[in-house]
Amino acid sequence: MNKRILALLLAVGIMLVAHEGAIALTWAGSAAQSARSTVAVKTSLSGEVVRQVNRERTGRGLGALRVSAELSRAARIRASEITRKFSHTRPDGTAWRTVSSAAYGENIAMGQRTADKVMAAWMTSSGHRANILRTSYGSIGVCTVVSGGVTYWVQLFGK
Repeated sequence: MNKRILALLLAVGIMLVAHEGAIALTWAGSAAQSARSTVAVKTSLSGEVVRQVNRERTGRGLGALRVSAELSRAARIRASEITRKFSHTRPDGTAWRTVSSAAYGENIAMGQRTADKVMAAWMTSSGHRANILRTSYGSIGVCTVVSGGVTYWVQLFGK
């Protein structure tokens, strides 16, 4: 097995052990938002998305993406934001890429309950698929959250 892939799988496994379960995130907002201000982060689903992205890439002879702490941090921010406004435009009106200077591509989704389903949706969309398979990308950050019973997904890609 390729040493980069093995190192990535080990890193993801360590992250999943360290963060198994859900983490609650909250933010200040209007009274309407306060009813759904707790967002459960699903690290195991995010890890599965990374695994599937790398399976898609390596199956086509592309390099695996490494998990970036900075992109993962930024993906958590974007996941929180898209629970309030599902858009590539941030709630403050700026473009998604302003979340981090390390972010060069973004895929978002909502409603799919499993990594298999969100990956199938992304891979059948030409723009999302292009991000997943872009040869110039070398890193990824993924965050999956559940808010109000709806699952939200963010992938951020970097160099």
